[in-house]
Amino acid sequence: MSLVSMPQLVEGQPARLDVGESLPCRVIGFSGPDVVLALQAQPEDPPQVGASAYLLLEADGRMQAVRGRIGTPAGDELVLRLTDDIRLGQRRTFSRAPLALPARVRVNGREWSTVTRDVSAGGVSVVREDIEPGDARLEVRIQVADHEVVAQAVAVRVGASDLGLRFEEIENDDRLLLASLALAYHRRR
Repeated sequence: MSLVSMPQLVEGQPARLDVGESLPCRVIGFSGPDVVLALQAQPEDPPQVGASAYLLLEADGRMQAVRGRIGTPAGDELVLRLTDDIRLGQRRTFSRAPLALPARVRVNGREWSTVTRDVSAGGVSVVREDIEPGDARLEVRIQVADHEVVAQAVAVRVGASDLGLRFEEIENDDRLLLASLALAYHRRR
């Protein structure tokens, strides 16, 4: 199977879900191959978990179909696990949301308090302090209500006022918590 280039997935993007009938929907978010869709119409026959479906996306006047399998029962939302050998149109794998959460970053024995600028299941952007180019591995602690997410991360982007961190080690439950925060943010929009 050849590698297919897919248009960029964007939260809020209109699309269609083909489950034998074509249903209008909106991309709420994504986490790896799983795309969360808000259905704007219900199918006549609800698709079964594991059933084949196609996500239809339009880009530059062209319609592109990407094959997947239904991951959750139909309702107002549906998860479609993409199965085509695809290359996403963006570098990021997870939806991100511009959420400000208290955080602490530790690097080379130094620690500072900061706040997140955006969060995703794959990493965060935080307001930065001085960081040296060799400061590759960091520990980040993010306060989410009464729970602290702890992750080992690497700096992937050092901006004038922020620091982009990619998680290298994070508990699965913490990754799911951050993914659910990003999806909840985009559901409200």
